[in-house]
Amino acid sequence: MSISIIITVLISTFIHALWNFFIKKSKFPYENLQLLALFSGLLSIPFGLYFIIFEGFSKLGFFLSLTSGFIHIFYFYFLGKAYQNGDLSYVYPVSRGTAVALVPIVGIFYIKDPVDSFAIFGIGIVLLGILILGNNTFKSIKKTELKFLALPFFIGLSISFYTIVDYFAVSLINPIFVFSFSSFIGGFISITIIDKRIYHFYTIFSNNITFILLISAMSAIAYSMILFSYKQSYVSLVAPLREISVVFASILGIVYLKEQVSYFKIFGILLIVIGAVLIT
Repeated sequence: MSISIIITVLISTFIHALWNFFIKKSKFPYENLQLLALFSGLLSIPFGLYFIIFEGFSKLGFFLSLTSGFIHIFYFYFLGKAYQNGDLSYVYPVSRGTAVALVPIVGIFYIKDPVDSFAIFGIGIVLLGILILGNNTFKSIKKTELKFLALPFFIGLSISFYTIVDYFAVSLINPIFVFSFSSFIGGFISITIIDKRIYHFYTIFSNNITFILLISAMSAIAYSMILFSYKQSYVSLVAPLREISVVFASILGIVYLKEQVSYFKIFGILLIVIGAVLIT
């Protein structure tokens, strides 16, 4: 993996962890996440259309972008609900860890990405670190909260599905268009068809315009950088390396949200860093 791709992914992971932190810290995490999806798509659409005009249009690429949008409906919904009830330092590691486990399997065995043994070992180390990070919180959750445990796994499944779809989509159509279309669909359908509290969302947006636009721009920039990385590298390498954002999210959760810190979390963070180095 080239240095430019590594730097691009690492910058993206920090931005991604930061907007997740802002969402978790906010008063309305579920609503803000749906608004982020909608407006990050809207902000990106003009750029996506520009690239389509000058780079060409692909029917299959458009269909894959549409498919990604429908998968993002579940991603944004489950993530918003999870942040209403769970710690950032639990939800984030477990959901991203599920994706780390599934995406490389598809990439290596079905897409046939040429990944060497060091990278495969690194992927395993990253996964182990993420699982350790989430394990301590898993044990401390009360039985009355068990129903919330499944949400991060559903988030991880949706991440895995849209990651593979987006990987193929960006090989056919511009990454900015893929992001703008899929994100807009995810937010628009969630707000207007699934939730239907349109005035409620309008009120929250009106009272937090600057915040919504800020996190939306962060989301658009962060994931567009990942999509460009997919175009230049292999999904089996980029997707696990992207999960170093778990380190940033865990630190933000511990330092600023005062979430529980333990030797398990510290050990998990170290394993993720070691695994990321092996992947690169």
